[in-house]
Amino acid sequence: MLVTRQLARTFLVAVLAVGAVFLMACERTAELIPGESTPTPTATDAATGEASPTPIVVNPDNPAGGGAATGGQVIPDHQLALSIVQVLAIDNSAGFEQIRRYGTGVVVNAEEGLIATAYPVVDPVASDGTRAYTTIAIAADREPGTPPQREFTATLVAADPSVDLAILRVTGDAAGEPLADGAFDLPAVALGDASIAGVGFSLRVFGYPGVTDGGSTEQIVETAQATITGQRGTSGRTGRTWFKMDTRMPFGAAGGPVFDRFGALVGILAQDRYLPAGVVGMARPLDLLNPLLSSAPDAVSYDAPLYRDATMPGSLEVAPNTGIFVSRPAFAENATETTNGTDLFDYETRFVAGLGALYYEYVVNGADDGAVIEERWYLDDVVQQSLSSSFVWSRGSFGIVSDRITAPGASGIPNGRWRLDVLVDGTLYSTATAIVGVDVGTPDAVFQFAASAATPDGNIQNGAFTGAEQLLMAFDMSGMTGATQVEWHVFRDNSRVYTSPTIPWTQGPSGRFWVGFRPADGPIGPGLWEFELHVNGAIVEVGSIQLF
Repeated sequence: MLVTRQLARTFLVAVLAVGAVFLMACERTAELIPGESTPTPTATDAATGEASPTPIVVNPDNPAGGGAATGGQVIPDHQLALSIVQVLAIDNSAGFEQIRRYGTGVVVNAEEGLIATAYPVVDPVASDGTRAYTTIAIAADREPGTPPQREFTATLVAADPSVDLAILRVTGDAAGEPLADGAFDLPAVALGDASIAGVGFSLRVFGYPGVTDGGSTEQIVETAQATITGQRGTSGRTGRTWFKMDTRMPFGAAGGPVFDRFGALVGILAQDRYLPAGVVGMARPLDLLNPLLSSAPDAVSYDAPLYRDATMPGSLEVAPNTGIFVSRPAFAENATETTNGTDLFDYETRFVAGLGALYYEYVVNGADDGAVIEERWYLDDVVQQSLSSSFVWSRGSFGIVSDRITAPGASGIPNGRWRLDVLVDGTLYSTATAIVGVDVGTPDAVFQFAASAATPDGNIQNGAFTGAEQLLMAFDMSGMTGATQVEWHVFRDNSRVYTSPTIPWTQGPSGRFWVGFRPADGPIGPGLWEFELHVNGAIVEVGSIQLF
């Protein structure tokens, strides 16, 4: 084999010594915001468990600038906490209340009643295509250090699922009744400049912990000091799309604010996928939220695309239901080495012949120490034993793995389809393919059948009928290795009734995929229904059914 690992890993269950770079927590822990008006609560020292004398509010040695958004004033934690809310996705469809998801939000426009949060917290579509919840409740904390009280209900008005961000508008009181003028009185935060945030930049992060089965039900906003340790990107997008941090927050902090040292908003805490068994260890930079902030004041509601989404990253197979998440591996030709590890950039899935090194990274969230993480490499579906390796996970419930494979000769890495599978304790959790110097072929789809429902694991059920809440159509996809985006147009009796947003294709090279349509004005009616499926901007298939 002409390809080697950058640093040797031992096989099977040997402990990783000098292999992939892990960007892990420095074991900093969140703390509660005290009720008194003090701007200098202290952090907890992980080594001793004792209170650290270093205040978490101001770090005068911050290497980057800032302060313009707050007029150079440092806003204390207890004041920022007044703009931070708990977000609860609640389902009342069974006649009683079920809290489906816990999250956090931050007021970004008080006049319009707009709250920023993480999209996985408020994604309105469940894995079976039905509505994930019926109500979004907003709980506020008027006195820091006390549990929040439900005061408002909200509507999802803007979102970008590709970067896990969303905007809510407060529309009602706790009972869902329309708000009187001036009834929403929570203050908005100052919007900062995320472009100046780099490695070593000091942050202040906030969030509610969330409730898990058997866990504490005490919900008091927590805060912690954090430092940016690097950046992470997304295949198909230029620039950074994540801040890596050295602090971990409970899962319920997803959607919570990330402030600079002055108290200006520079990011939103997020998970790759809503995961109560995991933690939050990264943030989305504020510049990814700015387009939503511009569109949200004029928006009434967000029409979420309906498609098979809750699958294994990089595949259309059913994702393991274990509370562990491994993100789809991302690839790059270049990376920078810092004191904190490796930062990839120029993320791609296709590379020219003669590639000297192929960098890759992925996130592991929710795994227990002692789990065996295995990387299996394939070249054109042939396993590459000399590159594949395993190691024992020992870094807590969240970490980012970065490494590379290299070619010692001038000819570069052999051309072909390089697939990386990531397994945890022998179970496949994610997969991705890098194309090096070969043609990827043409995407194709074959219509199979229409349906009105899917199973909880995301598989479609045959059978469509009028009067249903939604209409789904299944396609068998192939040749999708080079696919980057998908959209679909829906026609009823030859008239267009819906065009989906363009969604990034992250579901793998082949398999059964379904897309759907849910009318806003009532159930599915009779007529000739046609779904026109587009891949990379071109029509690949049309599915149709006559309903009576």
